[in-house]
Amino acid sequence: MRVPIEITYRNVSKRDDIEQLIHDKAEKLNDFHDGIVSCRISIELDQESKKSLNLYHIRIGLRVPPGKELVVHQKSGEPGTGEALRTVITEAFKTMGRQLKKLKQKQRGHVKSRAEIPEPVMDME
Repeated sequence: MRVPIEITYRNVSKRDDIEQLIHDKAEKLNDFHDGIVSCRISIELDQESKKSLNLYHIRIGLRVPPGKELVVHQKSGEPGTGEALRTVITEAFKTMGRQLKKLKQKQRGHVKSRAEIPEPVMDME
């Protein structure tokens, strides 16, 4: 990614493997849209679940021209599942990829349109 990635950690220790995963996933977003202007990522561990439940909240915010902002909020699964942080990050980036792909298609004018329904013809004989 050509722009710096801003990563914020809340109640989560910064880890090099997670940092690398985020940079790798963010780099792949350029495949969907090459005009990304900014990328902000927030990783948070719910305070109440800090000891046992591990409920992670991931937020990805991107800005792309012309002034569009895309945001993804991803939470780990049901309480008690202990879904891995890596899985939640991966799912968040997949969702962002889909949003970018959809935006790019819309900007290029490749949006599906409804099929034209012909007007009924009435014989007046």
